[in-house]
Amino acid sequence: MWGDDEGGFNVTMTQSPATASGAEPKQNTVITVAIRELFDSNEENKNTHVVVVGIIKQVETQTLKNMFTIEDNTGRLLCIQWGDENELSRYPKLIENAYFKVVGSKRIQNDKVTLLCHSVRPLESLNELTHHLLSIIALPLITEEINMTSGTQQSIATNQKDFLISGDNANGFMDTTNNLSLNPKQLKVYTVIKRCQDEAGYSALDIQKILPEKIPLPEIEKILSFFIEEGHIFSTIDENHYKVTDFGS
Repeated sequence: MWGDDEGGFNVTMTQSPATASGAEPKQNTVITVAIRELFDSNEENKNTHVVVVGIIKQVETQTLKNMFTIEDNTGRLLCIQWGDENELSRYPKLIENAYFKVVGSKRIQNDKVTLLCHSVRPLESLNELTHHLLSIIALPLITEEINMTSGTQQSIATNQKDFLISGDNANGFMDTTNNLSLNPKQLKVYTVIKRCQDEAGYSALDIQKILPEKIPLPEIEKILSFFIEEGHIFSTIDENHYKVTDFGS
């Protein structure tokens, strides 16, 4: 439970023990946060560990616990570090006005937010502070990318289902007007991209998954290159995802 280093819990352990009923253990999530974020929600999740970095203030040592506040540029948070006398003596010394990294679980008692500490240690260098701040900035972007990927996969599944129901030449899927004078394979690829509802667009692999006729990937990529040259499609989130332009729609 409590380790001999870093002031406590080993944060590489991400599973809680299995229940007596034999149920699957729950996964623990570790996220980097600014202190203010912990006060923005009235909920606590025992399977989520948070990482905060800040300056230690107001250290109070008692028989079975250490209490201290940690402060960053967004707020202050009361932290509690439990342990017996031997355990507390092995933890890193809490130094006021020094930067520390704390890993713990958010707790709410009597409407007061505290952090139950699993790991407390001083920063080895200010590079850790920079990394922590960049992680906070990056987290929403990573979440957005995950959601975007999830939405793309849902769109792929929907279009694949529509294709199988409608058939290759059914009006419900194929663009039978073919105003762009495309050959049959080009028309199929173009129609898949045209029907994409996701802002990220489709990649060559996405298109291959949707088409029941498995066109080789190099051939799809060749068709996409042709579309780019002709101005029929444009790249979106990167050079490998595409949506149709307004031309020929």
